[in-house]
Amino acid sequence: VVDELIPKVLSLAEVQQVLQHLLRENISIRPLATILETLGDYGGKTKDPVLLTEFVRQRLARQICAKYRDQQNKLHVLTMDPAMENRLASGVDAGAGMIVRMSPQAAEKTVEQIAKGLEKARLAGATPILLVTNPAIRPGVKNLTTSAMPRLVVLSANEITRDTIVEPLGMITEVSE
Repeated sequence: VVDELIPKVLSLAEVQQVLQHLLRENISIRPLATILETLGDYGGKTKDPVLLTEFVRQRLARQICAKYRDQQNKLHVLTMDPAMENRLASGVDAGAGMIVRMSPQAAEKTVEQIAKGLEKARLAGATPILLVTNPAIRPGVKNLTTSAMPRLVVLSANEITRDTIVEPLGMITEVSE
């Protein structure tokens, strides 16, 4: 797998970047064969390490879900209001490493709303995960929330396995101005 992947499809540095992205979000890289196979499958289509990381995360969905769900296979999540997700999706800059482009004030308000939703869920006794339905904005949302909430787990709907029961704890909504 390595001989087919490096350097024909991706450089060693590009593979290393994907592995670093996974480790940064506490995703184990032990299933290295699966990771490298995924990179081989998608490396011919894109060289963007953020996008490649998202493809790998989807392939590792079983491992990711197993890490965060409880004994009853339930994943306790907070979701975002579709209008909020659409606003974030309209600001995603794929060329800049999946960064959400928005004013500092709008970014601050968005992070505050997410923090309030998380706090309500924590007071109810749950350790929530932020679930976004649009996989294209997952890295942008994670990037947006990292400085204020470094331990926040942000998953996309594509990372949820069929045997996982999604238990909604609430919805994060836009702030009316």
